[in-house]
Amino acid sequence: MADPQALAEQLVLRYLDHVRDHEPVEATRLGLDERNGDLPDLAPAALAERSRDLAVLDAEVARVLTDLPTGATGVVREARADLELLASELTFRRFRLDVRPRFVLDPLAALETISAGMHELLRYAQFGPQDRCRRLEAAAQRARRVPVLLEQAGRLLASAPSPHLDLALQRLPGLVSLMREELPRRAEQLGVDVSPARDAGEVAAEGLEAYGALLDELSDEPEADWRLGPEQHRLTLRAGLGTQMSPGQIEDRARSWIGEVQAELAELSAATWSRRFPGEPIPDDEYTRVRRTLSAVADTAVGRDELVPEAQRAVDEARAFALASDLIDVPSGDRLTVTEVPPYLRGIAVAFITQAPPLRPDAGCTYYVSPVPEQWTHAQARAFLREYSPAQLRSLAIHETYPGHFVQLEHASQHPRLARRLLTRPVFAEGWAVYIEREVLAAGFGDGDTSAVSGDDYRITQRKLELRIATNALLDVELHAGELPDGDALDLLTWTAYEEQSEAEAKLVRAKVTSGQLCSYFVGGEEVRDLREAIERRDGSAFDARAFHQRLLSEGTPTVPIVAAAIDDDAPVRRPFVRVG
Repeated sequence: MADPQALAEQLVLRYLDHVRDHEPVEATRLGLDERNGDLPDLAPAALAERSRDLAVLDAEVARVLTDLPTGATGVVREARADLELLASELTFRRFRLDVRPRFVLDPLAALETISAGMHELLRYAQFGPQDRCRRLEAAAQRARRVPVLLEQAGRLLASAPSPHLDLALQRLPGLVSLMREELPRRAEQLGVDVSPARDAGEVAAEGLEAYGALLDELSDEPEADWRLGPEQHRLTLRAGLGTQMSPGQIEDRARSWIGEVQAELAELSAATWSRRFPGEPIPDDEYTRVRRTLSAVADTAVGRDELVPEAQRAVDEARAFALASDLIDVPSGDRLTVTEVPPYLRGIAVAFITQAPPLRPDAGCTYYVSPVPEQWTHAQARAFLREYSPAQLRSLAIHETYPGHFVQLEHASQHPRLARRLLTRPVFAEGWAVYIEREVLAAGFGDGDTSAVSGDDYRITQRKLELRIATNALLDVELHAGELPDGDALDLLTWTAYEEQSEAEAKLVRAKVTSGQLCSYFVGGEEVRDLREAIERRDGSAFDARAFHQRLLSEGTPTVPIVAAAIDDDAPVRRPFVRVG
């Protein structure tokens, strides 16, 4: 047999060619610039060709995997792992193209394609002036193609489940604003002729408005089912997220974890009650006690103009703690850009991170922080700010930046093999961020002068979030692999996870339209914890937590079993940032 690593690399490059040929928006995200001005072709013939190409490549990957021994070591193990990641990626893409075709069943699919296509070109903090001008020009070209894509999408669309349809209609005005206002504004900022961007934006906006009229008509159609069902949900977990846990296993573990964390929250609330509510007796009812305590933490919310500066302070504290605690090698701070969320993405989340394109690994990551939208009422803003209290902003900064996603993504970006930069699995990415949050808590973040937030506030906030990730996983499983009614789902979120009604309603919509995704945090955290416990049992008193962390970050963003096999094989430890910080 030919060199297995060379074969794997050839097949990964063929996958990259497939993306370039059929998915120009994804190609832009990966760092391929040849088709930056294009949008995907949704004509039936083009989709059929895409399906055939995926099937051929999938069959070849399966054939090579059959010839590679399981349980191998060294380069054969690495080649097999790369091909397993590629096989999962192809399986999930074929599922979303042929088995549960997104453009046929989900009106959000076309809008998310357009939004991602524009954002990938306009998030150019790491580019110089000439590149920014070229990307703006490509964005205008892409905008002109919006009506064609939406016309094709409209012909494909056969059903519109109400959660997806409602969310699509909510997002349309933001996309129209992006086209009519943001594109010309970017041209003005760059000092170039505004006319091409303004004209292209108008063309796109008119196409979006026509699509909106179509969606309005679909509102009168019989409601389509949004549930995946057990079989498709299981495939989503395995191929899309990267876990071998069954829905039943997730449900059992989530229920167990919920009980443990609820007990911890009740204890923490009792322990801090006298400080928070001097003179008041501690309530016997645990739910009331926890609710009051969480409300007191929310009372520390900053004003609407202080949210972004407070989020920046949280990042600074997270970095300082990551360096001082020596949990992991920390990348240079200049590899992380912290900036405001652009107007057309505001109101969706307070913060999120984007990674460097796999083909441009030195571009660094961007952490986006959203100010409160100006059009929000005082009541809307206050509810949002109370949810994202200073303590929660610290938890978010640790999860998203130091030593969470940013640290993991930057290590992954330096992996020498393209497969490990290109083929990523959400369960490991979220698993690392959840796991390392627990390590930061155990290491004492919030104590002493480590944070401007009190340790009591941080600890109870972190446990609240632990409760919510388990509840989110349970919600996802019971909605998509079961028949959970909306009323019971809202009770689960408000009574079990202490969410406010409006927050719970938004979470329910998210769970319906992003099947599987809400499992990734809990499942990932559990899988990484299981792996650590196994290595601790193996190594006994010789176990070194810091060395374990570096081993976790040496394999890219694969599945946890792939990392476990590398550790068992004593694979080389990669430390691209050993001298930085």
